[in-house]
Amino acid sequence: MKEASNTLDNLDFSKENFHILLDRLGKAEAKIKWFEEQFKINRDRVFGKSSEKLPKQQLLFDAMESDEVEIESEKETITYTRNKPKSCGRKLDASKLPRERVEHDVEDKTCFCCGKELVKIGEDISEQIEFIPAVLKVIEHVTLKYACKDCATIKQGKKPETVIPKAMAAASLITEVVIKKYQHHQPLYRQSKIFSQEGFDIPDNTLGNWVMKAGVTLELLEDALWTQVPATKVLQADETPVVVLSRDTKGYMWVYNGCDPGNRFVIFEYANSRAGAVVNNRLDKYEGILQTDGYSGYNKLRDKAKIINVGCWAHSRRKYMAIVKTAKTSGKAHQGVSYIDKLYKLEREIKDLEFADRKRLRQEKAKPILKTLKAWVEKSLLYVPAESAIGKALSYTARQWPYLYEYVNHGEVEIDNNWAENQIRPFALGRKNWLFLGNEDSAAISARYYSLIQSCIINKLIPEII
Repeated sequence: MKEASNTLDNLDFSKENFHILLDRLGKAEAKIKWFEEQFKINRDRVFGKSSEKLPKQQLLFDAMESDEVEIESEKETITYTRNKPKSCGRKLDASKLPRERVEHDVEDKTCFCCGKELVKIGEDISEQIEFIPAVLKVIEHVTLKYACKDCATIKQGKKPETVIPKAMAAASLITEVVIKKYQHHQPLYRQSKIFSQEGFDIPDNTLGNWVMKAGVTLELLEDALWTQVPATKVLQADETPVVVLSRDTKGYMWVYNGCDPGNRFVIFEYANSRAGAVVNNRLDKYEGILQTDGYSGYNKLRDKAKIINVGCWAHSRRKYMAIVKTAKTSGKAHQGVSYIDKLYKLEREIKDLEFADRKRLRQEKAKPILKTLKAWVEKSLLYVPAESAIGKALSYTARQWPYLYEYVNHGEVEIDNNWAENQIRPFALGRKNWLFLGNEDSAAISARYYSLIQSCIINKLIPEII
């Protein structure tokens, strides 16, 4: 106790030191609050719902902000809607399926009362949809030989060309394997097990060889897709990571989404890095509207006079939503989401209009919202810590403002980059199943398959037939 007393006696409790201690305490509390905030956000990112729908407190905040809400304290009428119980598939549209008629006739067509022959008076029809499993069969291509008895002339029938020379796999089988992997996300080892259950063993490395060799033959189709980029007026770009096993490192799939009506396409391109040089080299000669998120790798393209750069409001909104989903009470993040959702509400109302009408209504109705939002962002930045989550969300919006604002000047662009993200989503879903790509060559072939399949899908074409 004497030693503790001596320590207290040595402390300097002067007014100057007291303020220094208070300042340090305030900074420590702010840091603890920041760590708690980051912990909640990251916990929600890993374990929370991925939905970007507003929680109840945000809906309440929006209601309080609305002038249309009337509060009545004495009486209230509660109404609700519920989903109608679903039938067991009796209303499915089966008009495009092939049909087979199976008649269930009466064996004894005589009257059990008088013994006279019964007369048909009608029929009842009920429909059932049958599943016919896929069938593997061997097609023997027999090339007949003919020879002349008097000389050495020999003729033989011509064997049809195959996708992969000397391979047992026909085009239909290779197509099935490719579609299952790149459209329906079934890894090759899983397909191998399914084939085994059907009575035919095909090692997964054999399937891999077929996929790789067939992909080489599609190079010209990929080249044809790239020729569309310079002719595109509105282009979206995005990127997503992927692990390449041979390099034991992270590579990236860059995605380019052509948005022009009548010329929709998707191109995946594998690169070893996320460096801006990848997209800068690819779009070096591009002229038009380019829509991206706020990644700094696009900065060089943003400086080009012949490129009109448009930002992504979805990315800005997510930064506020990350806070909203973990907040217990309404705050600035809820305000930010409320402002942005007003922009999205307008977009839902005008999405089917002509481009000229969309631009006119954006100029008329979105500009006032954006003006209010910009003033709110600038004012809020003065009162929040720069390192806090809300500070970073506000800073992102402020930095990206020229690009976020630009969409109102063009009726042909979207409010966000979600079209490109929607093309990445199938790749990301498949990545959860097959986890990694074997090497750079397989990554390039995979990009080619994803490009062709996704381009077919957005143009409402069936990839198997193409």
